[in-house]
Amino acid sequence: MSKLHDFLVEHAKFPFPALNEHLSSTTTDISTLEVDSLEKKNPEWKAKLAVRDDTLVQKLCDALEGILGDAPLVEFVEDYLLASFSPRIQFDELGGEDKHWSMNSSEARSRLLDRGFFPAARKCFWAYDRSVFETTEEHFAEGGGSKVDYVARVNDEIMGLCEVKSPSVMKNVCNSLPPHGIELKWVHGQPLVPKILAKAALYMGLRKTEWLFLTCFNYWIVCRLVRDDDQPYLVYSPGISIQESSEPFRAFLGAILSVVKDVPVESSAYNPNIELDTIEEEQDDGHLPEDDIDDGSGELLVHTFLGRYRSLGSFTHLQVTSSSPKLSEDLQVWTPSGSTGAVWQCRFDTSHDSFAAKIVEVLRPSDIQKRQRLRNEFKIYLILDEAYQSGRLHDRIAPRCYGAFVGRYMDVLVLDLCDSIMNSWDDLSASERSKVYKLVQDLHRIGIAHEDLEPRNIVRTHGGGFLLIDFSESRKHVCKESKVGVPLAPDQDKKCYELQRLRKLLWKRQPLQAKGVNFG
Repeated sequence: MSKLHDFLVEHAKFPFPALNEHLSSTTTDISTLEVDSLEKKNPEWKAKLAVRDDTLVQKLCDALEGILGDAPLVEFVEDYLLASFSPRIQFDELGGEDKHWSMNSSEARSRLLDRGFFPAARKCFWAYDRSVFETTEEHFAEGGGSKVDYVARVNDEIMGLCEVKSPSVMKNVCNSLPPHGIELKWVHGQPLVPKILAKAALYMGLRKTEWLFLTCFNYWIVCRLVRDDDQPYLVYSPGISIQESSEPFRAFLGAILSVVKDVPVESSAYNPNIELDTIEEEQDDGHLPEDDIDDGSGELLVHTFLGRYRSLGSFTHLQVTSSSPKLSEDLQVWTPSGSTGAVWQCRFDTSHDSFAAKIVEVLRPSDIQKRQRLRNEFKIYLILDEAYQSGRLHDRIAPRCYGAFVGRYMDVLVLDLCDSIMNSWDDLSASERSKVYKLVQDLHRIGIAHEDLEPRNIVRTHGGGFLLIDFSESRKHVCKESKVGVPLAPDQDKKCYELQRLRKLLWKRQPLQAKGVNFG
């Protein structure tokens, strides 16, 4: 009977698909919001340095051998595992070639992990001791917008992380890793390698994990976070290839099993006298698009989860729309996370009043669209404020907006705090449904359609009322319903799509009767 470890050394290999090296060699920037979150919540997990360990992969492979020991591999399990490795994994059940393994492109690299690497790991954990291994994609990361690609779990406990990069990024990083080490910096606009290593350290620090694997499937880099009492530091391996090698897979299993079994991996010692490497700064790529929000300046200090957030000092533009009221001491904290940006409780450095700050960090090209939606939302708040000032609106239908900061990498919208967000239309009583409907009628009366009317965009106020939030998709609108707009000719359609849809949502299971509400 063969041993599981010996089997993995010989057979735990995967295809080496051709690389599409024409993909972008850039990566998203580091989130300064999350850096401050790490500093506040887990300072003992914030690495100061990144140092190279050329033997790190071998240490993990040795740890795997020690953990597996003489664990046997029965014949039917051996055949079960062989189907997950080369060459059999490259063929379908009918013996035809599986074309998924022919090219490693931007669409394929995660699929190659999901179809090959991770299922093979799951089978190996089951074969070893019937443990349940799984990887889940992270859809939301507490404390900010950046999400690690995969969280590795065994029996529902987090054991490690995996971050997927494009083949071009991994090839560049593997060829450019510093020979000794670097000081980690927590700022925007770093060169590729320091940015990749700093983000790896940030991911592990926030999630309190020791191991993270960087990969494009073909190439791998192992990262280890060492929690030294005096100076936490990141350790990184040289780049390794999956071509004709079982090392990447065995190193991955060794890292996860070392945590599961609480078996220490040989240490990666840090020499305080090491001569750190210097990486030349990359050329600045110019300013990102700015909008016309100006006049005034201020520093915003965000402290929910984050502590004092001083990096917003770069904001030099503020337009105040109304003066700051005194907020009730028992007002609940409202910190949702929206599609446009994360929302935090905040205060100005000259006041103890609390506010909500909706923040968009520009970490990737797609975030520029989020920035534009935030600026659109600010313009809607300006229209609302003018309606209050002119008397066209008598009752407040949205949180008070105090201004907007504009920075190169970040925009901030400052609003009143609210009590809580609705979960479902079913949470509303009959009278509350009427209140919500009237809010939208009033919005239409001043010529605005919300365009995203969902329970998550309606909040309860401290006095028992409701307010509309998230105007990032809103637009100017001439309402067709005669009671809320200009009278129309008899042959014109008098139904407004948004109001009609809202009526169906609010009263879909009830007769259309609402005291004090005119449906037009």
